[in-house]
Amino acid sequence: MKLRECIVDGLIDVRSHKARTLLQTVGVMLGVASLVAVQGLIDAGRRQSMQYFSEVGGLTKLLVVNRPSKETKVTARQLASDGITWDDAKAIRAEVPHAVLVDPVVELQATLRVGDYQRRREVIGVTGDYPSVYKFFPARGRFISDDDVESAARVVVLGDTAARTYFGNDDPLGRTLYLDDVGFTVVGIMRRKEFFFNEGDQNALEWMNRLTLLPLTAVYTRFTGTENQRLDYMNVIVDKVDNNPKTAKAVETLLIRRHGGVTDFEVFNRSERMRQRQEQNRFFDVTFLVTGIVSLIVGGIVIMNIMLASFQERIREIGVRKAIGAKGLDIAAQFLIESVLVTSIGGAVGLALGVGFAQGIIALLGIPAMITMKMALVGVTASVGTGLFFGLYPAVKAARLNPVDALRYE
Repeated sequence: MKLRECIVDGLIDVRSHKARTLLQTVGVMLGVASLVAVQGLIDAGRRQSMQYFSEVGGLTKLLVVNRPSKETKVTARQLASDGITWDDAKAIRAEVPHAVLVDPVVELQATLRVGDYQRRREVIGVTGDYPSVYKFFPARGRFISDDDVESAARVVVLGDTAARTYFGNDDPLGRTLYLDDVGFTVVGIMRRKEFFFNEGDQNALEWMNRLTLLPLTAVYTRFTGTENQRLDYMNVIVDKVDNNPKTAKAVETLLIRRHGGVTDFEVFNRSERMRQRQEQNRFFDVTFLVTGIVSLIVGGIVIMNIMLASFQERIREIGVRKAIGAKGLDIAAQFLIESVLVTSIGGAVGLALGVGFAQGIIALLGIPAMITMKMALVGVTASVGTGLFFGLYPAVKAARLNPVDALRYE
């Protein structure tokens, strides 16, 4: 029997036994729907994480922070250590090959005063690399320049929310903002940054809109003193993700040498942390996937049982076909094609249901989901695979049937 004839015969059988076909496809429909919906949610979560990280430096970012000693007895050398400094940042920029950007950051609390507004707020000192690291650029005016850093200029750049908080509806550019009674001229307003993980959530990047940014050297000169140029942290941007481990190792080696053998810092590799996070979430991913696979197995068992019942009904038909020359392979192919046809119908409906499930989750919980070609491929592969696997036993049994016994069957 040709493939086309097998498909036509299978379609006729499906049309003739609508209730039986529905029972066969329910498990497959639910299994494929759950697989597609879960995979859509998992992929959307990964994409969101990647998108968020790209907004704050991407996966090529290394974070270097100060780390207090965990030892009970602290040596004199450890006590004398200043932690990471601006000189360390300059050394990394000069000596570490794959470090394309180095962004030193120092934080302090200062009393901000302008007009009737006066409040103690956090202020950070940065260099000109800061916008490129965080993809955070001015909407009006300019950012802190290398000349500003060299001269410790009394200039300040404000985030969108900070500008509105300090100056209301007035234009901040060119105005003076006092920090601990030291006047700084506003030279730039940053473009507003927004990112929402779920509908109704707060802006995950609002902290950037609240920033008050000064030249790093102005913080040392005006507030903390030039003799101690300690940093709170620094960002190191690597040329590509594959070079993150070797760059992190090079940074560690350089800093240990510069700090006299004292490890008073820690280097965080963002790509490695992302990998660890995905490893931790894999348990939940596998749990959801197993649930869908169990539904497919249950549906496959139902299909196999109904195929066996169909085989019992068609024993004489199989005997007649064999008697007039049909081979066992032809009979097996007929049963397998019918099984795959039924599961494919269930898979197609399950794919639509999966998209519906995902859209329902979006509407009810505000969790983003995304259906891609990969999801469609998962649905098709799962349904066809189920049909082939669970249709194999009835097909083999039919193929091995003795035609003489089949013709005598009542």
